[in-house]
Amino acid sequence: TSVYTHLCRAGHAEILGRLAPGGIVVVPDAVGAEIATARALHPGIPDPASTSWARMTVLTDDEVWTQLVVKAALGGGPTQHLGESAVIACAKHRGFTALLDDRSAITQADLHGVPSHDTLWLVIEAHWRLPDVDRQRAIHVVDDLLATEMYLPVTSGESLFAWAYEAGLLPRD
Repeated sequence: TSVYTHLCRAGHAEILGRLAPGGIVVVPDAVGAEIATARALHPGIPDPASTSWARMTVLTDDEVWTQLVVKAALGGGPTQHLGESAVIACAKHRGFTALLDDRSAITQADLHGVPSHDTLWLVIEAHWRLPDVDRQRAIHVVDDLLATEMYLPVTSGESLFAWAYEAGLLPRD
């Protein structure tokens, strides 16, 4: 949910569709419910059904069982982590990559053999794969995400690139 809602609020939702395999992001119904709640607070977030690149889906019985196993492992109240659990279950059974920002959910995805990426990975991937996302635009995307009060492990777009260069994860442009 956070990947979708924060990229939408930051004005960069098109990155999701442009990077998605086949141009489609699959949104489990539990995530759709969380997005609807976020839309009530932030009217600029589009309904996934209104986009050309998002498709809502209902979990199969097997996916629901996996969702329950993951939810139990993540704990929390009755409605906490339902979106993350649904994303992991859907990705596991359909052979997809999960988009997750919650570190505990990423750990669960790893335990279930589900590849995952977070929002910052999407920004860096956009920088490498999309011709109109140069370094300055990627920095701007991160700064816009931070302006939505999204928790990110960086203080600015510039700090993301400084860290990635220092760690040798990115070559200098």
